[in-house]
Amino acid sequence: MAGIALIADKNTATCFKLAGLKDTYPVENAEEAEKCVRELSEKPNLAIILVTERIVDQNYSVIKKISERKQPLIVPIPDTGGPTTMKTDFIVELIKRKAGIEVKLG
Repeated sequence: MAGIALIADKNTATCFKLAGLKDTYPVENAEEAEKCVRELSEKPNLAIILVTERIVDQNYSVIKKISERKQPLIVPIPDTGGPTTMKTDFIVELIKRKAGIEVKLG
């Protein structure tokens, strides 16, 4: 069975843990986040890694490289502070790569 994991700040990770997600990984900085993303991306039973938008922005090149693989699917989510304006339109790129369609948000 494929799993889901979360990499986020402590508050966001706590919220997801309380909601029932077992594999939550709170990180305190970009370096910890990068290490965690790399380690989790090597787990064969992991299908989805949820990552907060701030972490995606801080580690964009690493996350982009990993997201080019078939699995795991890396999905950016807002943290407890709310959505950010991401430096790149990661979701649009993700849909284009995985589904083969181009989405234009207007």
